[in-house]
Amino acid sequence: MLKILIKLALFPVTLILTLLVAFAQFFCLFSGMVLNIIAGAVFLFGVLMLFIGEWQGFLGFSVLAWAISPYGLPGAAAWLTNKVDDINCMLKAI
Repeated sequence: MLKILIKLALFPVTLILTLLVAFAQFFCLFSGMVLNIIAGAVFLFGVLMLFIGEWQGFLGFSVLAWAISPYGLPGAAAWLTNKVDDINCMLKAI
């Protein structure tokens, strides 16, 4: 009986978390595609800076390209989304 009451109390939380995770996964996928294209352009601009002779500019643009590539900030957002999904699955298992 107590388990059913806990499940009823946690239902709104799990519903909100499920919707939040679904939105975040879609947003991560879509933004990852867009940022991947931008990261490629930023890196090419950094290579252009290297040919000009500005190696500091190349390093700066390379770091910026890595940060917006799928391994940088979008990767961190996907990791956080997976952790929230794990918490949601844990709450659903109660």
